[in-house]
Amino acid sequence: MKITIKNLPPSKNKYVNWHWAKRKRYHEEVRDEIWVEMVNQNIKNCKPLKKAKIIFRLYFKDNRRRDVQNYLGGGIIAILDSLVDLGIIADDSYDIIRQPVVEFYKNKDDPRCEIEIRNNHI
Repeated sequence: MKITIKNLPPSKNKYVNWHWAKRKRYHEEVRDEIWVEMVNQNIKNCKPLKKAKIIFRLYFKDNRRRDVQNYLGGGIIAILDSLVDLGIIADDSYDIIRQPVVEFYKNKDDPRCEIEIRNNHI
């Protein structure tokens, strides 16, 4: 399953300094964007994955240096919580998703976040 959202996640440096209400609004916006993508792709009534590999592909407007760990500790938290809330994955714990992969790319004309979710049954 591949979900694309226009909301690029903020880094941890930005996310932790936001007021709790702004973080909540961001979480709701991300959840709504993912839900719309699910509707558009006709993804419904799926059972939450109990083992999943998640790859985040972040497309930025420029090639500035960025720290992957800052994104894992930032807005990606809200994306993972939304995937749980919407029943795509059972939980965002290590037992379920292990370590999410974050990749950075440049796309000046179309910044976005692509989320690839694979069933990782072993």
